[in-house]
Amino acid sequence: MKIDPGHFLLFASDVKGTAPSKPVTSRSGLVRRHGRVVYDDLGEFYPLGFTYMSSMQYVHEQWDRYKANLEYMAGKGFNFKRPLTEVSWPMVNGFDMTLDPQNQSWWHDTLRKDIDYAYSVGIRSGITLRGKGTNVDHMWLAREVASIIKDGRVDKVLCCEMENEYSNGGDPLQELIDMADEMGAVIPNLLALSTPGDEDEIEEIYEALSSHDLDVYIRHLARNSGADYGWRDVRQGYDHHNDRPFVGANWEPTGPGSSVSQNTNPLQLAMLRAVSIMCGAPIFVFHSGTGVGLPHATIPREDNFWEIPNIDNILDAIRNVADLIPAGVPNWTVANTQWQPPNPVAPFQPHNHWEGDHGDGVNKAYSALAPDGRIIQMPCGVRGHARMTASYPLHDVIVYDPLTLQPVNGLPTSFDQGQSMDLPGGGQDAMKAYIIHGRRG
Repeated sequence: MKIDPGHFLLFASDVKGTAPSKPVTSRSGLVRRHGRVVYDDLGEFYPLGFTYMSSMQYVHEQWDRYKANLEYMAGKGFNFKRPLTEVSWPMVNGFDMTLDPQNQSWWHDTLRKDIDYAYSVGIRSGITLRGKGTNVDHMWLAREVASIIKDGRVDKVLCCEMENEYSNGGDPLQELIDMADEMGAVIPNLLALSTPGDEDEIEEIYEALSSHDLDVYIRHLARNSGADYGWRDVRQGYDHHNDRPFVGANWEPTGPGSSVSQNTNPLQLAMLRAVSIMCGAPIFVFHSGTGVGLPHATIPREDNFWEIPNIDNILDAIRNVADLIPAGVPNWTVANTQWQPPNPVAPFQPHNHWEGDHGDGVNKAYSALAPDGRIIQMPCGVRGHARMTASYPLHDVIVYDPLTLQPVNGLPTSFDQGQSMDLPGGGQDAMKAYIIHGRRG
């Protein structure tokens, strides 16, 4: 539904069908890192965020709409949002969407209000400083945002990214490095630069993070939901394994209303989050056209999160899947199937990996190994059936359904090397996936 400016919704629970489905846990303390794991005063956690690029604009001109959407997402168990602090955007329905920090007298107070109110409902801010286009002085922007955070808000911020997609019409990487150095001298928060746009930039950002003691490697993963019936989107989460030792952030994945390609399948979006965490990216953002805030020429974008079709099932799946991922997994060793020693070896080898329309088995089945012998593996896109053969002795094996979070009945719990189990699959579109727990030895 559209919000009538004269009849704003004050609370998400006032909207039919949007009552919170999970109690909100207000986290506290500075967000820090231990290797690729993040934690605060309540301990380790897997930050679950949502794109809300127009957050500041809505605070300034559509306050009740802003509140209703924030409270709805908080009620769904999300604990951070991703706003922009600068961008040159067009008018939308008579509403000025541009953020011009050095030419808007209200900008400072609006950023403060945005961070403060969000945190009051349990949502930190994962701030992207530059959306590009206003010619703002980049060092001025870094200093101003850092000053606002330092003034009693360090616990309210998850991390700061210097610029959105710097290689897409943006600014030199050195400017982003300078901004991060400026902020790092003022605030203790986790800092990131931007997402790489090609293979050369992957290495350039890695070197910059390393040489400047920064924390978070952000990726905007490729979107192609038509490939392998959407499972190609899921396997992109594996890319984060290359970014060790930095904390990975799956910052702008495919989602409902996303540009280039959108994915609205609850199982695939849940498994994309799960694979990302397992491969070293504990930070995950639900990215939607609604969260961007700009209309798209061909893809429908709803005004409010609760208007997205099937949104309850989508958000519940994305949120709940983390309950099946043990603490510390981002620091485990990733193991791909078909690897042989001296590489780490996946616990189970599927009888076939399919792509396109060829055969049954799995699309991918990435895994991770803990130093204490625990294992986790995620067969994704199981078509027909997948015969999973143990690479070495395994015990305490439990296979979980990632949507119901329940064990799959009737499967063995112990395996000698070479023993197999059969996982039931879906049809041509292979809409089955599993999360396997177990222990080596």
